[in-house]
Amino acid sequence: MLLQRVAKVKIVEEQRARWERKRSRTAKELVETEQKYLQQLDLVTTYFVAILKAKGTLQPAVREAIFGLLESIQCASQILLLHLERGHLGLGLEGFCQKLELYGQYAENLEQAKKTLQEQIKKNKAFCRFKKLQESRPEFLGQQLEDLLPLPLQRLHEYKHLFRDLMENTSPDSVELQHLARAVKSVSEVSQWVHGTIRSHENSMQLLRVQKLLKGQKTKVLTPGRWYIQEGWLMVVPSKGEEVKPLFSPQDTDADVKQPGGY
Repeated sequence: MLLQRVAKVKIVEEQRARWERKRSRTAKELVETEQKYLQQLDLVTTYFVAILKAKGTLQPAVREAIFGLLESIQCASQILLLHLERGHLGLGLEGFCQKLELYGQYAENLEQAKKTLQEQIKKNKAFCRFKKLQESRPEFLGQQLEDLLPLPLQRLHEYKHLFRDLMENTSPDSVELQHLARAVKSVSEVSQWVHGTIRSHENSMQLLRVQKLLKGQKTKVLTPGRWYIQEGWLMVVPSKGEEVKPLFSPQDTDADVKQPGGY
């Protein structure tokens, strides 16, 4: 009986040791990737946002439309990293979770930010020259501003997996477990928010594309609550005994493009 108890204790200790090794590796990965993430954000906030504020190349409203909450997101990550580097994981995550809504708001504005950026590239020659000059700096490693703007959403996806791995490899007795559980819940909720935003935008783009294909048709495809599902030939539902005929035939003016059949 005594040997059985000893064996059980040994098994528990070995499991806890495995948890701790995995947790340590994940915590190290979180710190290292957060440092790299902040370095990339700093490229945008230092070489674009700060200098553009000083130079006045863009109107404040235009600059805000492109970069939005990026500086606030950077500030939240700087505070998180400070706690992580000091080993205060629970305290760092507790404060960081209160700032996660910034990522959802950033996602909602991202497509408009990209659109505004492209408009400025086309019509603002001074900004276009400035952008090319900044992107030619060795710190950018060949990256363009367009590559850096989606960084927060990419990092949010990484948080989701890193926080979950930390939680799953934290001892049930640890005081940090509750902090990690709340962090996982918060990141999952914001991730769903972001996913919904992206999906809604993609749906609008598909409906708009289909609307443009229906030349000469009065059907308004892009309406609130309508979702794109698939494409195919629209068929006229016949009366009983009649032949099924396509609503659009290959001889029709616009029939070289498949018409939507599932919205």
